[in-house]
Amino acid sequence: MLVSVGSKNKVKIEAVNDALKEIGISAQIISVEVDPQVPNQPYCEETFAGARRRAILSLAQTASDLGIGIEGGLCVAQNRILAFAVVHAVDKEGNENFSISSAFTLPPSIVKELNNGVELGYAVDKVFSKSGSKYNEGAVGILTGIIDRKRLYVEPVILALYPFYRTNIP
Repeated sequence: MLVSVGSKNKVKIEAVNDALKEIGISAQIISVEVDPQVPNQPYCEETFAGARRRAILSLAQTASDLGIGIEGGLCVAQNRILAFAVVHAVDKEGNENFSISSAFTLPPSIVKELNNGVELGYAVDKVFSKSGSKYNEGAVGILTGIIDRKRLYVEPVILALYPFYRTNIP
């Protein structure tokens, strides 16, 4: 099986690889840079749209059997800003499914930067004097010290893929 991922971000690619291994699917993964056609810092519904576009565009640009898009985003709930990710999967027959990751609140120091128009990854780097955190542990890894960005993505990849590997479900 050939699986395309609509990103060159190594964390997203590794998460897809780990999820496929856990499911027991042997696949070659191709990563392609695509334009999700959403703002650099998507909010709520934009996150869903970005993940779907990443999946569809990665499939369209390759000869893969399955396209996967992962988009990190923010949403407001209970007067707090939550960070989360959406995973969207589409196959060459046009079947689609999606899931979301666990969501977590962001501290005021990061929210202040977001309110100034800074993307989450850069806000985290600024607040914690880091560089390239979105390509590594991510905000979740820095904040929890336990759950890194890859781990946050693996379960929603599995959840988005279940209709493609659990074909006996009516």
